[in-house]
Amino acid sequence: MSTHPRLFLSPAELVRLKKQIRTGPGRKIVTALRQKQDADLADLALLARLDDDAAALQTTLGRLQTLARGGKPERWSVMYSVPLAYDLICEQINPADRQELVAWFLESVVRLQPGFYRCAGSNIPLVGMASALFAVLVLEGDPGVPDLTRERTELLRMFEAALYSAIGPSGYPAEDIGYGTFMLSVLGFLAEAVRRAGWYDAYRECPRFRQSGRAILHFVQPWGEHLSNTGDHGDDFRDRQLVLARLAAVNRDPSLRWLLQTLSYPTQPVAKKRACPEVVLGKGRQVPCSAGSLLILDELNKKPARPKGPTQFVDRGRDIVSFRSGWDKAATFVVFDGSLRSGAAQGHAHDCAGHFSLSALGEYFAIDTGRYNIEQDQHNVVLVDGKSGQSTGGDWRAARHHGRLVDYRPGEFCDFAAVDSSQQSNCYWAYRHLGLVNGADPYVWMVEDVNFADDEREFWWTLNTAPGNRITLTGERATIRGHRHGNLLEVHFVLPATHSLKLRQHIHRCGSPRYVSAAEIRRHRAELGEMVHGPVFERPRLVAKVRGGNGRFMSLLLPRRQGMKPAKVQQLATLDNALAVSITWRDVEDTLIFAYEHNLLEANGVSARGQWIVERRSLKSRRVITRSLRA
Repeated sequence: MSTHPRLFLSPAELVRLKKQIRTGPGRKIVTALRQKQDADLADLALLARLDDDAAALQTTLGRLQTLARGGKPERWSVMYSVPLAYDLICEQINPADRQELVAWFLESVVRLQPGFYRCAGSNIPLVGMASALFAVLVLEGDPGVPDLTRERTELLRMFEAALYSAIGPSGYPAEDIGYGTFMLSVLGFLAEAVRRAGWYDAYRECPRFRQSGRAILHFVQPWGEHLSNTGDHGDDFRDRQLVLARLAAVNRDPSLRWLLQTLSYPTQPVAKKRACPEVVLGKGRQVPCSAGSLLILDELNKKPARPKGPTQFVDRGRDIVSFRSGWDKAATFVVFDGSLRSGAAQGHAHDCAGHFSLSALGEYFAIDTGRYNIEQDQHNVVLVDGKSGQSTGGDWRAARHHGRLVDYRPGEFCDFAAVDSSQQSNCYWAYRHLGLVNGADPYVWMVEDVNFADDEREFWWTLNTAPGNRITLTGERATIRGHRHGNLLEVHFVLPATHSLKLRQHIHRCGSPRYVSAAEIRRHRAELGEMVHGPVFERPRLVAKVRGGNGRFMSLLLPRRQGMKPAKVQQLATLDNALAVSITWRDVEDTLIFAYEHNLLEANGVSARGQWIVERRSLKSRRVITRSLRA
């Protein structure tokens, strides 16, 4: 175990890497690394070894010594970069300097955090565990290092707990896109290092870790490039390269190579000035400019492939759903959030039960606004009298109430899910039902069922759209024009005869004004077009104010290309306590009926029994083409 390097490269693999960087992706990455202005320790150390550069080796050692002499390791300081740097150059360090660094690394090991198993999925304790385990990995068996068997055993147990706590049963990260994807990267570096050491194989022993790459794939935008915001950060996947490359290899999944190379980090405009750039490998292909990207050259030399297969996803640990009409760039893509949270990953929960995000035809039509936007008021949900059910008072703190996914039924013609947001809405009950209708002109429908206190209220249906998009109101219909390509989203409402509707639009702003500095908000305002990646401090918002006894109504979200005629939408006569509508395109007509309790679905020649039905007919022959029924 005393041979170095060993964490991610053996001496033989280092020799092989020197050959790989002469051509192809390796040459592009190493060239960019040599020009990188904010190179970290791993970058410096690997370049020193690849170039046999004594001066660069001394620079790396000097920076390691500065860390060691600066006091006890901080929880973020002994991540993969620092131990990798030490691992790469320690054989060239004199014994006295090496012992100084060993003593510093050991400080990470002895400071194991008490109570770890109660919060093993949260980023701060997880990073502390990772630092300690990396220290053991890089030190154990070396001269002058004490016996670390007990610490190794406990840290491996902690690592396993983190895998099960930070990753949901279907592979989705507990702390969502941003924080959660970064923790997945940390776990990926650890998983690879402990596998190489022969200590534990997470790819084999932990199915949810093995599924995690494919889970993230279900949250990529149809056109690639970015993920969908889902939590208290942005749409980024920091240090994605090793975990996605290894999962692509283990699962023999070329779509994960595509995901690795279509994404970029960072996407947040303020961070662009200080974080490492991406290395362009080809059209639509890039990887982080970092030492980690040189560790995955075998995968980068293989061909990526756009995704195919199932277009529906759910993770029951987080109660989050994604549906898409296909894997093409123009697909309609919706994320539907049940807002169930784990006690093992507290700190970044939002009041987002029933929130939806929608992209279609290359546009961001309905967005999650990301970090600092915690309350219901910051999400695409129904508000009672325009207010959040639970308030943070303008501060930043985690949500304190759960939501629940109460139904999930993927289908060939219509995917369906339903969420209970009663606790977060502070209502007797609050349910949202959502369907994605597939086919030539895919669209989304939603049905609300909100009872605040058995009385008449104003129920605000809200949609935050991307900065740069434009909302136009025409009677009881709204149109959102996307700023990326000029394509449109038509928004219609179907109400009981007893209810009334008023449409409004305005610029909606950050939900944590007491916490976020005005200077930070001003910096983000400078690039409104990019603010969609999060946090989104201001954006256009559509509000449909529905007044009536209980919030029972339907909305339709119909994407269309600019220049194409909008669909014809007509509310249909049906039984009381039910809603019905027809949607007509060029040659087909859909009939959509939803019944609240009585299950009698009758309108427009359709007669069925169930909660809802979508039936598609040919306009010419009136023949039924297809239908979906929730019995």
